[in-house]
Amino acid sequence: MSTEINHIDNGELTSLTCAHTQEGEFKPLHHGSVLQAQLQKLIDTEFKALAKGANTVSSLWLPDTCPLEHLPWLAWSQGVKEWDESWPEAIKRQVVADSYLQHQYLGTRYAITNALAHFDMGAQISEWFEHHPMSEPGTFRVDVYVSHRGIDLPLIKETRKLIDRAKRKSVDYNLHMNLQAKPVVELNSIHCSSSMTTIYPYTH
Repeated sequence: MSTEINHIDNGELTSLTCAHTQEGEFKPLHHGSVLQAQLQKLIDTEFKALAKGANTVSSLWLPDTCPLEHLPWLAWSQGVKEWDESWPEAIKRQVVADSYLQHQYLGTRYAITNALAHFDMGAQISEWFEHHPMSEPGTFRVDVYVSHRGIDLPLIKETRKLIDRAKRKSVDYNLHMNLQAKPVVELNSIHCSSSMTTIYPYTH
């Protein structure tokens, strides 16, 4: 990219064409006056500041590089409706990163299971016509499986809020919370070996 700088010297208009290199520095295509060199240096400094500012702004729009204190604003701009400052940082960044996909599938089973998966909760969803006997038309059931903590009232309220944000607004549901223990399998092994040496008397 090149830049042309006009300068009036002794009533005459002169021009200095500068080339902008990849390193961000201006290189004059031909020699000019001292004033032109000063202008070139000034413009070079301004362009470096603008380039640095542009890089900073772009990082604010990425969930992985956005400063933690700015994440709530990024979440708001991406349409994240449920936000809690007590969430771990990893969950906050993941919620923002998945917001576009979450909006694409809003109102589906995937949206519900994905919203709960951020908090290490599994879910099994069944529609009213899948039940035996059939449930009330237009309803569904959500079986939530929790294994990382105990089930208490705050967790139930948080789970309902997540489901309410992700489900279709026109349907009702029944929530069943299940405490699921992770099986711990311990494998122990022992290796034994022995050797026997027989010594015979030396004979000619």
